[in-house]
Amino acid sequence: MDPEEIRWLAETTGLDVREVQEGFEKGDLRRKVVVDELLEAGLEGQELLELVIRLTGLSRAEAIRLIAAERATGEHEPEAPPTIA
Repeated sequence: MDPEEIRWLAETTGLDVREVQEGFEKGDLRRKVVVDELLEAGLEGQELLELVIRLTGLSRAEAIRLIAAERATGEHEPEAPPTIA
């Protein structure tokens, strides 16, 4: 988010600018965790996109960008299903 928008939001809500910035940073981190967990669970395609949109509140374009960014890290391997011993 633009620093001017953060300043405006802080003034409008009576919060400290740092609090508003931290809130947005936490939100970004939470959205990344959602995508990370869905990718780790092996979700793909339209199902993945729809869940990211519903769970994060992002627009379709934003969700696509976030999924692409998380995939680009190369850290996401679907978890193997549990085995019965």
